[in-house]
Amino acid sequence: MSMLQCRTAPKGAVLVWAAALCLARPAVADDAAYRDALIVEADARKLASAPAWAHLLHVEPAAFGPDRSTVESRWFFVADDGATDPAAELRATLAAFFDPAPRAPRAESAQCQFGARFAWLDAQLGFDRQRLPRQPCAERDSWMSRLAPEQVWVVFPSAYVNSPASMFGHTLLRLDGPEVTAATPLLAYAANYVAETQESNGLLFAVKGLTGGYVGQYSLLPYYDKVKEYARLESRDLWEYPLTLDAAARERLLLHLWELRGAAFTYYFFTKNCSYQLLTLLRVADPGIDWHGQFSGWAIPTDTLRVLAPRLGPPKFRPALGTSIRAQGAALSTDDRQAAVALSSGAATVESRAAAPSAAVLTLANDLLQYRFAAGDVKREDGAARSLSLLRARAATGEKGGRATPAAPVIDPVQGHGTSRVAVGTQLRPDGTDSLQLEWRAAYHDLLDPPGGYGDGQSISFFDIGLRTRLANGATTLDHATVINIVSIAPRDVLFQPISWRFRAAHERPDLGLGRDPRITVLEGGPGLAWGRFDRVVGYGNLELRTEVGNARDQGYSLQAGPRLGLLARPLPGWTVLGEARWLPGGVGDHTNVRSLGVEQQWAIDRATGLRLGVQALWRDGAEARQLTLRLVRYF
Repeated sequence: MSMLQCRTAPKGAVLVWAAALCLARPAVADDAAYRDALIVEADARKLASAPAWAHLLHVEPAAFGPDRSTVESRWFFVADDGATDPAAELRATLAAFFDPAPRAPRAESAQCQFGARFAWLDAQLGFDRQRLPRQPCAERDSWMSRLAPEQVWVVFPSAYVNSPASMFGHTLLRLDGPEVTAATPLLAYAANYVAETQESNGLLFAVKGLTGGYVGQYSLLPYYDKVKEYARLESRDLWEYPLTLDAAARERLLLHLWELRGAAFTYYFFTKNCSYQLLTLLRVADPGIDWHGQFSGWAIPTDTLRVLAPRLGPPKFRPALGTSIRAQGAALSTDDRQAAVALSSGAATVESRAAAPSAAVLTLANDLLQYRFAAGDVKREDGAARSLSLLRARAATGEKGGRATPAAPVIDPVQGHGTSRVAVGTQLRPDGTDSLQLEWRAAYHDLLDPPGGYGDGQSISFFDIGLRTRLANGATTLDHATVINIVSIAPRDVLFQPISWRFRAAHERPDLGLGRDPRITVLEGGPGLAWGRFDRVVGYGNLELRTEVGNARDQGYSLQAGPRLGLLARPLPGWTVLGEARWLPGGVGDHTNVRSLGVEQQWAIDRATGLRLGVQALWRDGAEARQLTLRLVRYF
């Protein structure tokens, strides 16, 4: 039938069809020859071994077996074994660039889907545009033109100790397009990497995050949404650092973001977390970014910021709503603060007050109302009407201003002390059982460390290991191995009434000086309350539960509960003093009463060095031990 149709078709149409067929056949052969030539050249130049190609594929050294990509999505690779064989992936990618057919699941050609790969290979091999034509990528081009960032910022939301995923802080990118000005940064977009989860159970969230139980993905969304999430809902201050990237680097950044759209990774809180993956994204944009294997064990957001420090400009400080409220309250009298609280809670109205409230009081009242609404403490229908009333009264005052602007901290997170720490010192006792001490802490910050760049009243220590050597006989033993020690001291006042808390898990072999050689495993913690100001003195108290298993107890275990009282003071810049008293009465498994009293202080010699001096007394029933410790602390 087809031959009949050819014979009956117009003679001119047959000639045109035949000519097109003849012209097409050499082109197909020529494309294959050029494709093969590109692959041969890429192999000869060992492009698959280039670091830039590994970075594009997110290939990293594996603890066991061959190096492999951290991307889990099968569609991200063209070759069947592309996740573990960069050479096979490079050959398959070059071949795919000649095929205009849409690829699943993104429904776009390889050229459009893998724009950063195409650009890099083009720069290395110099693609002939006649033999490898550029395919139209309308959707990607439209997306890139809408973003078109003229400035990229690295944004650091401060540490949030009440969330396992954010207790060390977080990093994301802010992309300022041409419509964004200094006065309108909320019009920008944010590029973010997070764990995809709706988990509300904090313990399960932490366990799954530690063990790789979540999928991590990059996302792009309005910057306003992230500011609302961090600065308003979680009350976390934001630090915004301008990042030096030229136009070519910004284009590579967008191309790689497009490649990663929807790609799944395995998320780990300590290693392959938001800040680490942000570095891997930026490394594609700027190949000069290199951390020399620094984050093979863990990646702390402030440490990743310091990797970028040579490319970061002076930061801008965006205070959280809670920070702004505290600054406003500090500028008012006690009576005015109490009036604002009453107005925000509905205990009083503007009309019920003998004297009209000032603009500052009304502004504070409305901000408090917004804060409590964001925390879920106020219903929408109640809060909306009350807020409208406050705003109308505020406008009626005719006063300008009314909101105190919090001053930016003198030290930003990049300038803070290093998150790892080593300490060497001595422990002296009246009975002559003196020892040398060596301590190493993987991360991150405790109450005596210099507070600049870190949150006040927050202590988070992971993997803190201490050794001691007896001076009398040279015997070296483990003193402690702390897995985690978290302390949150949150002072209460008329504006806020937070709950303080602490938790610690450790294995200890403490030198009690009481004629024992204990080996114990400890879990302890509990809620508490605190009052005061961190620039002066903060007093706190906790009711703690302590579980202990080991040979220090007659029955091998104990369960005790008792109070801990403390004072944290900063008498002078660079000098921090911490005093604590504790009582654990006899409980389940053991009837020993334990009391302790100690004072420790640190002088900051410089950003990386401190000197600690402490005295402690311990009573276990009728026995008493006293000691003095002196340690030189070094941060890195």
